Amino acid sequence: MLIDAKTQDILRKKFEQELRETVDVKVFTRSILTGNEDPQYAQFSKDLVKELSEINPKIKGEFLSLESEEAKEHHLSVSPTILIGKELGYSIAYWGAPAGHEASGFIETISLVSQGESGLDTSSKAKLEGIDQSVLLETYVTLSCSYCPQAVLLSHRMAIEVPGKITSRYVEAQEVMDRAREFSVSSVPQQVINEELDSVTIGVQPEGTFVDQILLFGSSRAEEILSQEREQTKKKEELVDKPDYPIVLNEDNFDRAVNQYPFLVVDCWAEWCMPCRMVSPTVERLAKKHAGEIVFGKLDVDGNQGVASRFGIMSIPTLLVFKNGKKVDAIVGALPENALEQKLRVHA
Repeated sequence: MLIDAKTQDILRKKFEQELRETVDVKVFTRSILTGNEDPQYAQFSKDLVKELSEINPKIKGEFLSLESEEAKEHHLSVSPTILIGKELGYSIAYWGAPAGHEASGFIETISLVSQGESGLDTSSKAKLEGIDQSVLLETYVTLSCSYCPQAVLLSHRMAIEVPGKITSRYVEAQEVMDRAREFSVSSVPQQVINEELDSVTIGVQPEGTFVDQILLFGSSRAEEILSQEREQTKKKEELVDKPDYPIVLNEDNFDRAVNQYPFLVVDCWAEWCMPCRMVSPTVERLAKKHAGEIVFGKLDVDGNQGVASRFGIMSIPTLLVFKNGKKVDAIVGALPENALEQKLRVHA
């Protein structure tokens, strides 16, 4: 058994809370292995999916041969290959076993597919609406790479957000060596878009940066969309009266904003921070709800390290609270909307 009893209990609770639609997880393997294919990886993949399907019936495991008609229909040739959510309209594939560090990301992908929710930032979702061409995202990984699951999951989120247009493919470089050599994979994670060598990026990409790269290869309106975003960001940097949206703060306008607005709440965040994504829509709603009373701002700590250092930002998300030009509070962590409002009322 791959999943011990304690982990089964944790997953059972997770799936009960998160799974909505039934997710098909199809495992394709070959009876006679070729090249670098390892029978242990094929068996691991089948055992993992079987055990997950036994934990919750909304995970529908299927086990097929690479010689089957369905495999031929999808032009599959790697053992093991796993397809997630094909019947729900998603194009997410694993070329190689989701073992080692990748197992947790594999489980998270199943959960996101079941929910039909990518979890991407609202600005990313808006830009991805401009995808009007087919896009293939390949993420090359090794099972010992602790950073790779983050890159794989980000790619999968793109495919969940734009089903039918974006395909996300996990490629285990040591199991699919010929493919890895084709794209000169020497460091992981490595991303390749539409099999274009000039698209290659290495390392975990920030969400916004990766979305922009995808647009360049998947949208006929890429330049227009990116130009509009730059204009919107510039506009949000203006310190207008009573904004009903979070203003964009940086090294240049931060002190002016603190002195200008009697009640200012600054969301300190970074693109790679998952809890920050949970806070972001809450901040947007509160900015609209309390327009004229509280001004909300967003500060990217990676791009504005001077400000972050000055206020001792050690953990994100952190919300800095200023009243009449002085810092009066620092709220650390992703709080529910009601709890955050209660903390802010103390300073009203």
